[in-house]
Amino acid sequence: MRILSVLVLCGVTGCAQHHAITGSIIDRNGEPIESVIVSVAPGDVEILSDERGGFVVDYLRDEGGERVKLLRRTDYEVSAFKAGYHEAKTRFYFKRGELQLEAITMREDTIRVDAGDENLDPAAYPDRAQNNGAAYEGE
Repeated sequence: MRILSVLVLCGVTGCAQHHAITGSIIDRNGEPIESVIVSVAPGDVEILSDERGGFVVDYLRDEGGERVKLLRRTDYEVSAFKAGYHEAKTRFYFKRGELQLEAITMREDTIRVDAGDENLDPAAYPDRAQNNGAAYEGE
């Protein structure tokens, strides 16, 4: 009777466990970043983070491009990319079930401009004409 109860319970609630990797993408101030390209390797999966920076990966792609289940007991790498930010990566071991990753923090790209030795002040070159191009004299 006990076995029958377990079978009925599994039939009602479903014994299959959902396998998924979830996480979020934030900036260095802790604010969520939306529309980040999140890729999983191995698995050839790329998705976009939602407006709260969240993402869920619950499938992979095989060599033919078909969806397959997440491989259990496997090392994975999640990469996050968005223009204007440095790419962020994290590696982890996935056993089974649902795995909640720590928030992935992306840093903004910065441009460093160094002052050169050359003087770029136009007032320093009074003898130069404003137009250095050829003059067009029409027909």
